Amino acid sequence: MRHPHRLCRSVLLGLVIGTLAAPLLAADRPVIGLVLGGGGARGGAHLGVLEVLDELRIPFHCIAGTSMGALIGGAYAAGVSPTEMRERIGKTDWTTMFDDHSSRELQNLRRRAMDDRFFSGLEFGVTDEGLRYREGAIAGEKIKLFFSELVRADLGERNIEQLGLPLTLIATDIVTGERVAMRSGNLTSAMRASMSVPGAIAPVVREGHKLVDGGLVDNVPIQEVRDLCKADVVIAINVGSPMLKGDNVAGAVSVVAQMVNLLTEQNVQRSLALLTPRDVYMRPELGDISAMDFGKQLDAAAIGRATALAQADKLRALSVPEAEYVAWRSTVHMSPQPGTPVIDQVVVAETRYVNPKDLRESVQQKEGEPLDSARLVHDLVNIYSRGDLQSLDYSVLKERDKTILKLVPIEKAWGPDYLRFGLNLATDFRSDSSFNLRALYRKTWINGYGGEWLTTGQVGSEEVIATEFYQPVDFRQRWFVRPYFAASRRKVGAFFDGNQVADYIVREDKMGLSLGANLGPYGQLQAGWVERKVGATLHTGSPQLPESHARIGAIVSSLRIDQYNYAFFPSKGYKFDVDYLDVQNTSEGRPYAKVETEISAAIPITSRFSVLPTLAAGDNLRGNLPLYDSFALGGLGKLSAFAPGQILTDKYTYASVRTEYRLLKPIPVIGLSVLAGLRYERANIKNPTTEPSLRGNIDSYGFYLGATSAFGPLYIGWSGTSAGDRAGRIYFFIGTP
Repeated sequence: MRHPHRLCRSVLLGLVIGTLAAPLLAADRPVIGLVLGGGGARGGAHLGVLEVLDELRIPFHCIAGTSMGALIGGAYAAGVSPTEMRERIGKTDWTTMFDDHSSRELQNLRRRAMDDRFFSGLEFGVTDEGLRYREGAIAGEKIKLFFSELVRADLGERNIEQLGLPLTLIATDIVTGERVAMRSGNLTSAMRASMSVPGAIAPVVREGHKLVDGGLVDNVPIQEVRDLCKADVVIAINVGSPMLKGDNVAGAVSVVAQMVNLLTEQNVQRSLALLTPRDVYMRPELGDISAMDFGKQLDAAAIGRATALAQADKLRALSVPEAEYVAWRSTVHMSPQPGTPVIDQVVVAETRYVNPKDLRESVQQKEGEPLDSARLVHDLVNIYSRGDLQSLDYSVLKERDKTILKLVPIEKAWGPDYLRFGLNLATDFRSDSSFNLRALYRKTWINGYGGEWLTTGQVGSEEVIATEFYQPVDFRQRWFVRPYFAASRRKVGAFFDGNQVADYIVREDKMGLSLGANLGPYGQLQAGWVERKVGATLHTGSPQLPESHARIGAIVSSLRIDQYNYAFFPSKGYKFDVDYLDVQNTSEGRPYAKVETEISAAIPITSRFSVLPTLAAGDNLRGNLPLYDSFALGGLGKLSAFAPGQILTDKYTYASVRTEYRLLKPIPVIGLSVLAGLRYERANIKNPTTEPSLRGNIDSYGFYLGATSAFGPLYIGWSGTSAGDRAGRIYFFIGTP
């Protein structure tokens, strides 16, 4: 047996030699650079590859990423593990991620009412240089906040140069066409810039550059890791979309998509030419997963994992011992999180016209309390949804012994005055068709409380000119006053036995003052006084109804509660409306009063199937209702088998139930959805002014297809009835009401 002292000396000498030799052996190992290419949702494959690299204990010395590769590469360099990314991506609603606004039911009613009648996508800024338009379909507000949450920006500002791994994110300067390699500065703004698809997501202004998606110039940035960390071995993952086949290149959208694919593929081929036999190149076979299929990112991750495992033998040559890998990983991955920071002060960066005090009061974070990052993101999205800001971000800063939450609002470069448009087209292929084109001029932030002046004009079947001044009386805009004036001219048909026998022109001028309360995200209450000059004059046909002209003074009030998740095709939520009119004096000497109410709901049965019941009623409280203030039934959604306004009455009750099935789920960015519906309606008519035979219980039933579109909701369907127009009626509608 060997002498114990000699054995100890041998073991000690071996440990010393091993310790001294380890760095030399490590020095002989290659420098590895990881390249994560762009490809939208197809970039989910990067997660599967990273998981395999982790299991095989393969470290890398730098990362370069483009577009989706910038998101995953940036998050990894910031210490977020592939498992954490997978969990977060799986929990995210990617359909709403590309809608910058908060859920509709969380927006104030005033904003919803404007969006329901005027296309938010057709908002122009009115400036001294003329009309200006936004630079992308969306601003990317939720995307940026998602990045901030992912890399834990609530624990302090994350800069690229401070990360555990050298990192480069690639973008394109849309002004010069220059390739911009972002190796320093704010991490989340760089991630957001690299993913800004031109025309879809607004560019990011960063260090003097206006930046969009880096895939246009360098979608698989292999040379970057050669330069960044002098990589001997490159592991490159290409998830770009394949070129479209000849039969699929048809129409403007596919031609533009193919043009982008061509530009991207050219720079990818230049990059791939830099690969050597020593490098590892992967192109996962992602099949029909498109760049827009964000709901399939985890499917792409599984394919990416299989692709990496197929090259496991080559990858194992780059593996290191477990102890060495654990030591490397500890320098990259996040250490156990410290406690949530306590915010000592909340500050708002300088603004041009939006009142900073209003912004501060809209954020519920209190000074002296731990930061509630989830609540903060919720508040920021709600503030952004008001429509005043181009972007709104935050940072957590350390200054001496204080922790400061800084809100950074960037106002719209094309504000604060805006022009919007809306239109609708409707026909039932039997009675008159209708067409209306409208415009809204909105002048915002006239004073520190958020006063607004709105002017509306409409031409077509109904002509309108209206103006109002909306003046909140507190910074949170809970209370307001609203003086207004409007003049309108519309045509009202007189129907008998299913035939339109006359047209009356109803002209109305009105001027009023309302006092109101915004009921948080739920709705709005208003009450006030209105002076009206109203007249109904026979235009064509036989005089079935008497002409009338009157000057009216009346009390008006309304309550609006709206918690629908979508305005026109809701899948959940409820809505409640009450309108009250009490005519106190009239030149015709016959005061009258009426009330009308409607309650409806959307009840989800499955993710695609909903049931939508509605109850409504209108009642004449006193006097006789003139033609221009009678309740009107008929048209889409109010006895659809009859023409719009075919039945005029002074009292009714109404009930309906619709079932809707979503044939196509909303597509991110585009938002397109298609559904099929069945409808049954029943009304009880008390004292019809027109169609005297339609008294008592009247029904309507039918089916329809509906879709969202760039011009608003689209309906096409058929309705029939067991009374009156038994032949049924086909109807078509597109636009906003």
